[in-house]
Amino acid sequence: MEPLNGALRRSRVYAVLSRGFLYPEPSLLRELRGGALARALRAYLPRGGYALAKQAQAALDGPGERESEYNALFAGQAVPCPLYETEYTGAHVWMQTQQMADVAGFYRAFGVDVEGERPDGLATELEFMSLLCLKEAVARADGDREAAAICRDAQARFLREHLGRWLPKLVTRLERLDPGGFYHALSRLADWYVRHDAERLSDVPAAEQQAAAAGGAASEEEG
Repeated sequence: MEPLNGALRRSRVYAVLSRGFLYPEPSLLRELRGGALARALRAYLPRGGYALAKQAQAALDGPGERESEYNALFAGQAVPCPLYETEYTGAHVWMQTQQMADVAGFYRAFGVDVEGERPDGLATELEFMSLLCLKEAVARADGDREAAAICRDAQARFLREHLGRWLPKLVTRLERLDPGGFYHALSRLADWYVRHDAERLSDVPAAEQQAAAAGGAASEEEG
C-alpha cells in the first residue's frame, strides 16, 4: 500500500502548492490563513519540507495585503516576476512557442486540455503534477503496474524538462523582489519539493520500469 499512499500524498502536496500560486481572492485567503496552509501539508510533506511550509504560513499570516503583493509581482503590463515557464527558459519567441507546445503535449497525452490560459503557468503545471500522481494512485489501486510506471515516467520527465528547470530562477528573482514575503517563501517550498520529488523519481525501482517495458512489448506482439 505504500506506493499507492505515497502517490496520493504527493498529489496532495502539488495540489496545495498550486492553489497557493493562484490569485489570492478573499475566499482562497480565508481557506489558507490561520495555519491552514501548513496543516494541509503537514501530513504529506517529507521531513525538511515542513519547516519551509511553516515559514510560508508565517509570511501568509503576517502583515500586508496578499492581493496587492500578487499584483505588484505578477500582474500588470511590465510584470517584474512572471509566473510562466517560458519567460525564464525561452530566449526567443519561437523558443517560447515551441516550449509551450511541449508542455501542452504533456497535457494532451493525459487527457488535459487547457483553454483560455497559457499552458506554462506555474499553478497549472503544479496542478498537472497533482493529476499525474493521482492517475498513478488509481493505476496502482487497479493493479495496473504498466500504467503506474507510465505515470511515474511522465512525472520524472515533466519535472526534469519543465518545473525543475525554471523554478530555481523564479526563486532567485523573488528573493530579490520579495525577500521575506509569502510568495518568496512559497516558491522556496515548491522548489525544494520539486527537487526532492525529482530525486525520488530517479530511484524508481527497476522492476517497475521492466514491467512497463514488458507490457509494451506484449502489446506490440498482440498487435
